[in-house]
Amino acid sequence: MNKYLRGCLIALAVLILIIGMLVGWFWWSMETSHERAEEDGIKYSKECDSITTITEKPTIIVGQFRKNEIDQLKFYLIRNNTIIKDTILKYKVSEPDNYLSTNIPFENFKKSDSIILETKNNIYFTISGFHHYAYLHYGMFGYVGSHDCRFADGNYIVNGKTSNGTLLKTEGKSEKPLSLLNKN
Repeated sequence: MNKYLRGCLIALAVLILIIGMLVGWFWWSMETSHERAEEDGIKYSKECDSITTITEKPTIIVGQFRKNEIDQLKFYLIRNNTIIKDTILKYKVSEPDNYLSTNIPFENFKKSDSIILETKNNIYFTISGFHHYAYLHYGMFGYVGSHDCRFADGNYIVNGKTSNGTLLKTEGKSEKPLSLLNKN
């Protein structure tokens, strides 16, 4: 074999070996990053679960009501079956399908608290199950090793069932919750 052809083949083999090593290192790095993200997700979820106070204002959507039924909503903050705070909010409902998007009006409350929403026509919704989750940060090449705790907005328990934060008239209850019966 000619010495130039042999030199080119050796250079090509070395180049292929270097490219293979780079691809292998990149693949290994991505795999270990993925494994570390799974471990950190579990660890940081426990950290985020330890947050006891909700400082965000959770979003809810009230739907399938007539405009005059949801132009005034009463919110109750319930802790240990006792009303801690209550407030009435008035709205101008202008959406054609009679859906109203609003926020729970309390500045902060415990994640173990419940919120009761009462409409003008005495339909009740008990909202609970507020929580935070670990949001892991990713870069162009995978998990970068940091996180923050984010509020799981729209992921609540409404009248004992898991909900996406939409309160439909058909899913409301017409009887007063026990914690409100103690007051009135």
